Amino acid sequence: MGRRRAREAGKWLAAALAITIVLTGSWLVFQAERKLSMLALGGLGESFSTRIWSAPFVVRAGISGGAAPELAARLDRLGYQRTENAPARGQYRWSPPDFTVDLKGFRAPFQTQSEGVFVLHQEDNGWRINDSSANPLIEIAFEPELAAELSGAQKVRRAPLSWEQIPQNLRDAVVSAEDKRFWSHWGIDPRAIARASWANLRGHDLQGASTITQQLTKNLFLSPRRTFVRKIEEAALAVYLSWRLDKKRVLTLYLNHIYLGQDGAASVMGMRAASRYYFNKETEDLSLPEAAVLAGLIRGPGYFSPFHDLAACRLRRDQVLQRMKEDGAISESELLTALAAPVQAVHGIATDEKRDNAYYIAEVVRELVPRYDGAALARNGLSIYTTMDPVLQSLAQGTIRRARHQAALVCLDPHTGDILALSGGRDFSLSQFNRATQALRQPGSAFKPFVYAAALKIGLTPATLLRDKPKTYRSAGRDWSPNNYDGIYYSTATMRDALAHSLNAATLDLAERVGVKRVQELARSAGVTSPLRNDLGLALGGSEVGLLELASAYEPFAAAGRRASPRLVVAVLDADGVLLESTPPDSVPVLDPAVAYLTTSMMESVVKEGSGRGLATMGFIAPAAGKTGTTNDGRDAWFVGYTPALLTGVWTGADDNRPLKLTGAKDALPLWASFMLQADAMRPGGDFDRPDGLVESRICADSGMRAVSGCPHKHDEFFISGTEPLRECVMHRAGLMGWFQRLTGQSGLIQGLLKK
Repeated sequence: MGRRRAREAGKWLAAALAITIVLTGSWLVFQAERKLSMLALGGLGESFSTRIWSAPFVVRAGISGGAAPELAARLDRLGYQRTENAPARGQYRWSPPDFTVDLKGFRAPFQTQSEGVFVLHQEDNGWRINDSSANPLIEIAFEPELAAELSGAQKVRRAPLSWEQIPQNLRDAVVSAEDKRFWSHWGIDPRAIARASWANLRGHDLQGASTITQQLTKNLFLSPRRTFVRKIEEAALAVYLSWRLDKKRVLTLYLNHIYLGQDGAASVMGMRAASRYYFNKETEDLSLPEAAVLAGLIRGPGYFSPFHDLAACRLRRDQVLQRMKEDGAISESELLTALAAPVQAVHGIATDEKRDNAYYIAEVVRELVPRYDGAALARNGLSIYTTMDPVLQSLAQGTIRRARHQAALVCLDPHTGDILALSGGRDFSLSQFNRATQALRQPGSAFKPFVYAAALKIGLTPATLLRDKPKTYRSAGRDWSPNNYDGIYYSTATMRDALAHSLNAATLDLAERVGVKRVQELARSAGVTSPLRNDLGLALGGSEVGLLELASAYEPFAAAGRRASPRLVVAVLDADGVLLESTPPDSVPVLDPAVAYLTTSMMESVVKEGSGRGLATMGFIAPAAGKTGTTNDGRDAWFVGYTPALLTGVWTGADDNRPLKLTGAKDALPLWASFMLQADAMRPGGDFDRPDGLVESRICADSGMRAVSGCPHKHDEFFISGTEPLRECVMHRAGLMGWFQRLTGQSGLIQGLLKK
């Protein structure tokens, strides 16, 4: 009786065990299929970090794109290596006057560069560019730089890698290092299991006998905790996975998901992310020794990291190379050459560079979030191409970091609207508020160019005389008596002098003549979108604007009357390289080129002899135009200025708007000069182009009429054809009046008497 009950209990136990095994197995298979479905069986549809790229840097023939050291610095950032020999792929040589580079080539939206050797010959007017066959070229481009990676809330940095993008030396290195019989076994390796079991029986800790397939199942489906049950599950799933997927797919998935190190808070997952992090390269460009380094990291990323212990990294690399030779993956000569190579790791994005890019990247994300879910933006493996110049961006952030007060800077290409650099504050880690795009402040006199351009549109000229005297205005039921900044009045002044010396009284006289509505219309057409005052306070910068908004509104002055919308994002691609959106330049004419040139010419006087004349003493002597701005009690200081190639705006002040006694000339102008001294050297543009339809005439600065021999202050002035003065100066004709004027120097007084 007892035996029968025991047999029945045994049957029930066996049945229960069988059911448990079936249910567990079914559950594991279900979970595996569900995960495989999410992975799209190729590793290209799961969670991958989004990459944000800079713009390519273009060097054009006949136009200097920077001196050789500056080009070398850009190539260094891209992971190129300097050599004294003939450059191989990814190398460059500087042998004056020739700069030779073997470009890797790239394909980006709206810009493609073929690989190969190119020679840049330095001449007085810039570079002469030839290919390896000595054919002349118009331009070449350096590839975009990885500016940032968005890894999501879990801080996992992963980039998609297809089978075709895995170089053979990397495939072989990983197989030799981790699973030499990978191509022949069916998910588990009986020999490795026997070896590990023997070690376990001898009292050692649980030993790893995991194949690549087992490691993949652990990474995809199981917890990392090492237990006997988990090992059984791992082995069963590995067999199932080998039946379900071919070897290429298994290895591709493995190389996309393996953990390979830590970059701060972000985990570096997969070979493509690791290749960028450790060598600043794409996997396709890895050398044999570099592939062996990455394969060696799998065993212990923290211990074998070249950034942690270079000697341990090299020892592990050499072990992998030896195994590759034993497995027949490389020859004896390849082994010896690879063993002799040093380990040369370089961070893809250094910590300082990430900090320098922070405000720019945050603005890119802020622009895209309304069109893409925020979480998806960081985990869908998008490639976002921007207009950033990474060298100028680092320079901009470094400039603002040294400011005495809070500050912001934007730099644009005035011809395309491309935002080359954007710094929204001194330190993003302390304040994420972007003062370049989110803050609205009064621009003061930096708004005046719109008043003067509006005057030129209605036929006034740079020689038009303005009344520069104190005056009380009635506004909103109150009296308003604005003063010139230094309290000095000139009685009369030409439009050119009034803008150059930022005369408030003369500017208000001009605004009354032009009309507030015309000033508003011109500012709107230039790109100012913030609310504008409907009274004369508008002329002195009494309406609040943003720095990027104001700077980009100067574009028509710098670009022959054309305006392009400010552009951060060029294109967005999905994980498979499909174009999701693009933003081509949209330059449109908004101002007559002659009016734009005359406004620029008057702003050249600002930096030559007016409120911005300090630029020369700061070492900046290239052709430039711009305008300072200062608000009441020195709360805000501005300078917006441009060369033929670059447009840069700077603001400095306090976030709480407290009075600091700042001035545009004393506080904003030095920041602009510090940035532009280096930036303009990289992108010089020659002189401002003079359009058709202008005539030149010598005038008397005191009367605004055609100069005569007796005029003490005369200079050549530009006019739109048909607006030039025809009458000769009546103030300085020979005789008593000319003698009296020269004796007293009271030109304004004499002119006032003549008017009466």
